[in-house]
Amino acid sequence: MNKLYMRKIILLSCIAVLLCIYIVQLALSRRTGIKAMPLAGEVDSLTIQTAASEVRLTRKDGSWFVSRGEGQTEYEASQAIVDSLLTDVKDLKLLATASRSAGSDSARYGLDDASKIVVTAYTGQTAVRTLHVGKATSTNSQNYVQLDNDAAVYIVGASLHRDFDKQCDDIRSKSIYSLGDDAKIEQIRCTVYPDTGAEASATAENGQDAGKGQTERYSFVREEAAGGTADAANAGDAGDTGGDSVSLSKASWKLTSGTLEDGKEVDGDKVSGWISSLSLLSASAWLADNATVPAGYEPASELSFTAGGKDYRMKLYKGKEGEEDAYVMSCSETPYLFKVASYMAARYNKRLSDLSK
Repeated sequence: MNKLYMRKIILLSCIAVLLCIYIVQLALSRRTGIKAMPLAGEVDSLTIQTAASEVRLTRKDGSWFVSRGEGQTEYEASQAIVDSLLTDVKDLKLLATASRSAGSDSARYGLDDASKIVVTAYTGQTAVRTLHVGKATSTNSQNYVQLDNDAAVYIVGASLHRDFDKQCDDIRSKSIYSLGDDAKIEQIRCTVYPDTGAEASATAENGQDAGKGQTERYSFVREEAAGGTADAANAGDAGDTGGDSVSLSKASWKLTSGTLEDGKEVDGDKVSGWISSLSLLSASAWLADNATVPAGYEPASELSFTAGGKDYRMKLYKGKEGEEDAYVMSCSETPYLFKVASYMAARYNKRLSDLSK
């Protein structure tokens, strides 16, 4: 009995000690708590400057554009990236003070002129916040920063250096086009050029997919076919067929030009799936504004379609980067050439045999 009593005393004592430690830690955390520095009002523009470059973000008519500096060409910016940068600027939280002044230790914090990133937010022509972003702390999840004209070096709970270490093309939108729900593709035309690669030549010699050595042209037009009634679709097990019936329509695709091999026919589901995949196009990277198709790239295909009464035209070029296939495209929606991933390129390089049963 005495032993059990002693165990209870020891257990209660341990609990009391842990409670005291918790209370002390809680008191200390309140004393050195996070200091929120919210920025009220709207930010109209943002500049990101390093010793070697400048990036300027500007909002116009509700959309954000990015350039390589004042007076330079403006490009549509990625809204998701802009939102993240604005959050970093507007919802600043200071965790602690690393130093009352950077002084001669500026390089230690990554705040020397050669290393720091200067971010300035504007409302109209007025600078409302300036961040001197230094390097990350040893945790890599926090950052040294100086705020406005304050000489102190603070630690913030965000990876600001990683977030703002961006060039114009990093922030630039990669979206080429995205068809809305009302802009359905109505007709489509495709030209596929011979695949002149070594693998294609070897395949043709073996008698496989010999058509890949020829230029192929084909087209489809969209047709609406009746697909039953809404009442019939909703009648279910109850057998309810009363009330007004609403005709449902289902898209089908008619081959208007192009020839399949004897005995083969178009697979409607494959065509529908393929055309659906063309509803958006995005770049993996942009070429320089004045770039031409790189040397060594050959035409792979041309594709055009009409959607929502508007014509879209694309050209795909195939080349090599090292041992890997690489693709460059042009599109009527942008004056600039761009690279695309291989899976994206495959959507614009279909042969008619790929769409057969």
